[in-house]
Amino acid sequence: MIKRLFLVLTLVGMGWSQTGFDILSTPTDARDASLGLTLNPTVKPTRILTHPETTVTLSVWNWVADIQGAYMGIALNNVHLSFQAMNSGELEHRNDIPTEEPLSTFQYNLFNTGGAYARELGPVIVGFGGELIYERSLNASATSLALNLATAYSVNDHLQMSGGLRHFGVSGELDSESTKLPTEMWFEVDADFGQLSLMTEINNGSLPLAVGVSYSLMGKFAFMGGIQIEPADPDLRMYPSAGFTADWSNFVLGYSIYQINHTLGTRHFISLFWNY
Repeated sequence: MIKRLFLVLTLVGMGWSQTGFDILSTPTDARDASLGLTLNPTVKPTRILTHPETTVTLSVWNWVADIQGAYMGIALNNVHLSFQAMNSGELEHRNDIPTEEPLSTFQYNLFNTGGAYARELGPVIVGFGGELIYERSLNASATSLALNLATAYSVNDHLQMSGGLRHFGVSGELDSESTKLPTEMWFEVDADFGQLSLMTEINNGSLPLAVGVSYSLMGKFAFMGGIQIEPADPDLRMYPSAGFTADWSNFVLGYSIYQINHTLGTRHFISLFWNY
């Protein structure tokens, strides 16, 4: 049965390509950003049951100049709800030669609301998620629907495998040009040894390999780091990330710097997790 599920996901994924909507492929909170992985249960719906939480997550991030985002996630048993926004402000495009006026100006806003559901089918967990996306530039807007499928299997108490498709669906037109969702097939291996956790993801997207590690100290602090690898000419590019979380009563505060050496600068994430 497990082989059949992975085969179906693989065959469906062959018909899709990935471009645009890059914001959907980035982490949504400080823990995920520290590891350099996208672990949002809306995108990887089997995490609702493989990593169960009763948590409300509030997260904000900032990236180069006037680009920032916000995220809220709510976990309810085997259901997860999410809300996300990204705003670029009004940016100017200039070339290397100084000019009095910019070549052009642009502004971009993205809002998406999503939900996910997961259930156990014997030893296998199957999950489904969906996101309704609204994007707007200075002169146009478009609405899209992104779907996420995943399946997970626990090999033993310490090792877990999962995989699926994320961000496939239909998208509208923005500025009279067709936009495409960043559809990816992915496969992840999680190894949990109590205080120490390791995870690796491979996919067919723009960052095909990511590795993350987390270490818990005294049950109150967790230190995390990760690296993403991007194929580029002439050499591979590696983007490290790092961060921490600190527990206080029913709350967890997290901070991370994502893709520390990115050419456009790092992203800074601050997150608050409320365990209700």
